[in-house]
Amino acid sequence: MTLWSWISRRRQWDVIRFYIEHVDKIIEVVDHAKKMIELFLTKDLEGIKDEWHKVFKYEKEADEVKRKILSELSKEIFHPIDREELVRLVLTSDDVAAYAKGWSRRLSLIEPTNLPENILNRLREMAENVHKSTLLMKNAAEKLLVNPKEVLSISNEIERLEEETDDIRHEVFKEILNYCEESKISQCLM
Repeated sequence: MTLWSWISRRRQWDVIRFYIEHVDKIIEVVDHAKKMIELFLTKDLEGIKDEWHKVFKYEKEADEVKRKILSELSKEIFHPIDREELVRLVLTSDDVAAYAKGWSRRLSLIEPTNLPENILNRLREMAENVHKSTLLMKNAAEKLLVNPKEVLSISNEIERLEEETDDIRHEVFKEILNYCEESKISQCLM
């Protein structure tokens, strides 16, 4: 191994460590977004509000780590393909936190007593799949430089969960449309 390849590999490890820190924050965002849905089922208004603040806090922290990673990538010597792949990985992962924050924000605007339990249960299933996926993202990142073949199987599991979540989303959308037929327009805009 040449000195340059050793230095490059060491810098990759540093970026991967930052990325794992980023995923840890994303996991926190998703955890608290999932808890919001669970609290909707028990109609715990204070808990919902508290979890929304935590979602917001951890999403902001995830953004700070993301900026730190992107800054590192811009000033260090990386092969352009490696840099591009890492940037895409970070930005795609950050989308998970943004989507969890988005669903939490919409939930924070809805009165818990107005949503049918069957819809909330389906949303909870989707949130659980997102949670499992974020844990797998971290697992994949930890194995990225030591066992790339295992990362592929983890990626396949993430893809399977994503497809399952899309199917649930499609099913719950029908339930939401039925609910919207019977409720106020303002409830369905969320």
